[in-house]
Amino acid sequence: MRALRAWYWTQIAAVAQLFKQRELAVAYYNKILVEQPEHSLTISRIAFLHHESGDRARAIAEFERAVAINPNDTNSWFNLGYLRQEAHDHMSAIGAFERATSLNGTHDRAWYGTALSLIALDQPRDAIAPLKKNVALQPMSPFGHMELARVYFKLGELESCEKRMLRLNAFDPKSAALLEDETGIRIGIDRWWTK
Repeated sequence: MRALRAWYWTQIAAVAQLFKQRELAVAYYNKILVEQPEHSLTISRIAFLHHESGDRARAIAEFERAVAINPNDTNSWFNLGYLRQEAHDHMSAIGAFERATSLNGTHDRAWYGTALSLIALDQPRDAIAPLKKNVALQPMSPFGHMELARVYFKLGELESCEKRMLRLNAFDPKSAALLEDETGIRIGIDRWWTK
């Protein structure tokens, strides 16, 4: 009977979410927690609702609670990292992202998040490996390629930057053009005169 009630309350909460009735959704999720206080998925749903309503601190606290109950919850670790990153707590964000990637090495967004926090901490060289992992997992997503090109540019590795921009240009010319404007590097120009 308890499982049936939990299912019913979850359905009501989901409908409440559809209609942006976040407080009502939280109330029904809390009914589940009265009977199953360690149901980490429900806690994660509540955390997401707090984030949606702009209460980052409560969302972080709820995701911390979820991973304390279920330390193998990859998505909660990722979301915790994302929220910590949003709060400019980059060291803690890296810890959460690294926990997510240790649980699921194919979590491309956690690799990307790790790299962004490393860049924010002015550790661009350390950001290369997670960015390479991200682009290997998401080869057609421009974000990892763009950040990798920016890192190479910042490090003065202009040839690597240009190669990354050329790769990006193959499937997203607009993003490659944006990088051309940022870096001043014109891709695809025959450089015979420099040899």
